[in-house]
Amino acid sequence: MTELIDRYVHQVGNYLPAKERAEIEAELRSQIQDQLEDRFGGDPSEEDIVTVLTELGDPRRMAASYRGDQYLVGPTLYPTMVMILRHGLLLIPAVVIFLSIFGALTSPAAIPLLQFLVDVFVAVVQAELIFSAVVVLFFAILQHSGSTLDEQQQAFNPLKLPQVDDPGTVDRTEATFGVAIGTLVSLLLLYFVTVGGLTLRFNLSDPGEVIPSPLPWLMAMICMSVGMIVVQLFVLHRNRWNAWLWLTETVLEVVGAVCLYFAVTKPLFERILADNPTLSSSLPMLGSLPEIIAIGIAVITLLGRGVKLMQLWNYSDSR
Repeated sequence: MTELIDRYVHQVGNYLPAKERAEIEAELRSQIQDQLEDRFGGDPSEEDIVTVLTELGDPRRMAASYRGDQYLVGPTLYPTMVMILRHGLLLIPAVVIFLSIFGALTSPAAIPLLQFLVDVFVAVVQAELIFSAVVVLFFAILQHSGSTLDEQQQAFNPLKLPQVDDPGTVDRTEATFGVAIGTLVSLLLLYFVTVGGLTLRFNLSDPGEVIPSPLPWLMAMICMSVGMIVVQLFVLHRNRWNAWLWLTETVLEVVGAVCLYFAVTKPLFERILADNPTLSSSLPMLGSLPEIIAIGIAVITLLGRGVKLMQLWNYSDSR
């Protein structure tokens, strides 16, 4: 009978910060055991455990009760929003600094050190402010648009809790990291659309040298990125993958690899070969490298995600 308690406590833990998870899980487990002993004696039945867990309520709301009244968006969505902001705000400076250094090293014109440092600082601040605003706005919209759905949710049933080793279990850190990365990529692509092509200088008033990139493919890539963000957020909200959601994200990733080829990889290699004509004669395979990269990404994606797709389908068929 303790398996059902383990499943409930495990689901509550998925919505808690890692540093607090073990302590709260132990406290919750003890609370459940005390309630069972007080009400049903030393040998409660499965029905007794279901009664207690049903009264405790949905794991998301139980986890929210441990976080106090600190939420900006709402008790259900706030923990997910904070995780995405935390991952993104830590990641943005590293990405902007790396791209800025790479752009400065490859730029034909020398940039004064002081100007470079100021430009990098401004770019980091702008990127973090835009990222924070986009994430908060998105979750605020999601909170208001989803209020009716929350009211219409079915009553919580502990017997429907997923197994601890269920392949559909969501790695919330991985999913949150995916949302943060996807948001950064989408913002970067929007910047490319605004300046008319690819550049490593993040300054709308002076983007530096811009490599032309096909606008339709950039927009398509943005759509794929936003689509994967929506899937990840939906999965975080329902706390479970299924075969169709996994397949949807896989298709979005594969199509995104095709868009990456036409929007980024191909224009970059065409510019490199145009600036260095001797490369094409000395390295004949270099002209085919963009296609090889695109095919490689698509194949790796299909192989890597296909295993879990089969696990999800087999698990759903066995239930």
